Amino acid sequence: MPKQEEQTYFVIPLSVQPEGNGYYIGNAELNEFYEFPEDGLRIIQMLREGDSAERIKAALAAQSDETLDVDDFIEQLVEIGFIHRQQDQHRYDEQLAESAAGDKRLSFKGNLALARALFSPLSLVVYLGVIGYAALSAYQDPRLRLNLQAFYLEQHLTLTLVTLLVLYFLATMLHELGHMMAAARYGVHSRLGIGNRLWDLVAEADLTGILSLPRSQRYLPLMAGMMVDVLNIALLTLAIGWLIDHGGNAFVIQLLQALILQLLITISWQFNIFLRTDMYYVVCNFFGNPDLDRQARIYLRDRLHRISFGRFGEAAEAIDQRNIGVLRAFSLLWVVGRISALIFLAFVLIPTLSRYVRKAYDSFASPQATQATAMDAAGFAAISVALFAGGMYLWLRRR
Repeated sequence: MPKQEEQTYFVIPLSVQPEGNGYYIGNAELNEFYEFPEDGLRIIQMLREGDSAERIKAALAAQSDETLDVDDFIEQLVEIGFIHRQQDQHRYDEQLAESAAGDKRLSFKGNLALARALFSPLSLVVYLGVIGYAALSAYQDPRLRLNLQAFYLEQHLTLTLVTLLVLYFLATMLHELGHMMAAARYGVHSRLGIGNRLWDLVAEADLTGILSLPRSQRYLPLMAGMMVDVLNIALLTLAIGWLIDHGGNAFVIQLLQALILQLLITISWQFNIFLRTDMYYVVCNFFGNPDLDRQARIYLRDRLHRISFGRFGEAAEAIDQRNIGVLRAFSLLWVVGRISALIFLAFVLIPTLSRYVRKAYDSFASPQATQATAMDAAGFAAISVALFAGGMYLWLRRR
């Protein structure tokens, strides 16, 4: 076996994208990306060319600009699986198999031709035409405008909630499909799973692979979900107009109006960038920061450690100084956003769920209420509480 200094390595397929003063380097199949300085990229390139650690150190020393500990950096590359000893090249295939077996999320590999057709310039013009026509129709016909009372129903509460949940689930899947098809347009595979934002259950399309794309090409996959939501609102508006003109069922019309309200709430929720929403990733991409949320947590723990004289928090080894003003502003937003969310939880969400439960109990206790009414109220309360409990469980477990 060659000495450590003479050991050569097999470098797995890696994408490289410039990012500020460094580079995003990673493998989309493994869903692993890291940010490295220029010297890190240089070492990886020399390893790919068959240079040993000894040669690399000599080359960097000759240039008088060695800033990385070559041996330590190579150890890190081995640890994260970006390189293997030449005799262990088979480990890459094992990595791929282990990654696929260990990930319980659905893997999505969209058809490239279809994805390009759906997100071609011509298709985008068609989408804008549909959205514009729906907006014009709503402007001309007041019946097609937002019905802010669509959520308010006095009966059939459980049926309405279940139906609306099914419709919203379908709309959510289209939202995530928009993300994944837009990524597939550039040949990037993605994964779909279930997660949470605080105590809200959400579907999550993992688009980590778009870090292999130039920064300008990442915006379409990141924003495609909201584009689909806007298009769905337009199509629902036109469907409501058709139903009204042809004597459609009033309950169905109100359900579609409620779905439009829910989609608008979803779009506005995406701008809560103190959570990992679509717009959060857009902001991260715009400022060239791979993860503002993680940086904010490090920054806030460090500040708490300082102001408490070491009693709380944790001192950071180093704070990322790139766009430090952006980091400070985001950290403030992060704190304010979470405080606001906890206030909403304590004074709005929990009391509302409590009223649902109390109403269901009163329905069973009241001699005037029919069994159907009591069961309707109980079903509505049970589903509402179950959804909240599921999201709360995921949130607390991850905490």
